[in-house]
Amino acid sequence: MNPIKNIITLPSILLAACLMFTGQAAYAGIAGHILFLNGDVQSTNSAGQTRVLQKGDAIHESDTVTTARGASAQIKMRDGGYVVIRPDSQLKFDSFVFSGEEDGSEKSFLSLLKGGIRAITGLIGKKNKKNYGITTPQSTIGIRGTDHETVVVTAGSALAAAAPVGTYNKVNQGETTLTTAKGTLSVLPNQMGFAGAADQMPQLQPINLNIFTVVPPPSPQAKAGNKEADVRAGAVGDIAVQGQDAMPENKVPIDLKLVPITNGTGGGTQPPVVF
Repeated sequence: MNPIKNIITLPSILLAACLMFTGQAAYAGIAGHILFLNGDVQSTNSAGQTRVLQKGDAIHESDTVTTARGASAQIKMRDGGYVVIRPDSQLKFDSFVFSGEEDGSEKSFLSLLKGGIRAITGLIGKKNKKNYGITTPQSTIGIRGTDHETVVVTAGSALAAAAPVGTYNKVNQGETTLTTAKGTLSVLPNQMGFAGAADQMPQLQPINLNIFTVVPPPSPQAKAGNKEADVRAGAVGDIAVQGQDAMPENKVPIDLKLVPITNGTGGGTQPPVVF
């Protein structure tokens, strides 16, 4: 055995291992990346440092993303999920762990402090539902493989002119649970759950059209392959949020532009992420 070769090889191996560990540790703190944004969107970390976000920026565990009035952001999560943040909203990424596959260690927990989001879940929560949750001032939202929208109306906000203070959760696909200290409510597709306070039982209510946009199902012609009609009708297809027109402060419903996008692999498309 050549001792010189051993001297050269051992440090090289140690250096490579250190670099690999450092890279994995740095990547482990990333929850997702900004896919699209419009207007003034900022992120504040656990140390209180604030930065203006740009397309492609990383969102880290413990970051709080804030959108100004008329601004919005779409985030692609590392597990393949999507989160769209509405204008005048605050969303904190409390904890996010994902090794690249479901091995039991994965988790994604968010806190919606005010405003609204639409979330399409990725791999986290597919097998272990308890590993995914969204906390609001009034409730905790769990999922069962879903596409859902959550809005928190706070006192004095623009939304308070359109709906009472509390947490609203509408399901587009799948199922969610809305839990307070008084109990748990299951919310199914095309239903809206409401939690007025942490010490009140959640209840089903008619969908509040001042908060949520309800689009009719696609026509038979659209189902036959008319992609343009699919987009107009809000069908589940290859569409995603790219931006948003400026919105008057007194207008609550969100009307986001829909555009086809590809996943960059030469085929297939990203899931729909629209309000």
